[in-house]
Amino acid sequence: MGKITRSRLTVTLAVAAVVGLALPGVAGAADGSTQPRSNTACSDGKATAVENVAIRTSTSTSAALVTTALKGQTWACGATSVILGGRYTACGVSNGNGWFYVYNDNYAGYSASGCWG
Repeated sequence: MGKITRSRLTVTLAVAAVVGLALPGVAGAADGSTQPRSNTACSDGKATAVENVAIRTSTSTSAALVTTALKGQTWACGATSVILGGRYTACGVSNGNGWFYVYNDNYAGYSASGCWG
């Protein structure tokens, strides 16, 4: 996936908000609950990878890999929005289903929100 335009990002975030996909927390924490959990990793529109983390074409661990964000890299993200998607176990989170839309100058995609700090 190549560079994305600001207008595409704006449309993506607007559609997610209109259909109710953007939530202010992470659902499906390690205890298996479905209650939203606080995740402030993207509170300022940026998040830093806590370990190497896959960036995918959709909110599923079986979705195609776009690239990998390396531990310590900072990427832009969709404000505090967490999108519910497929379940994952990664970065110390079991049965998580919250995903961030992340992007930089070269790539854009979805990543397990539990892998960002």
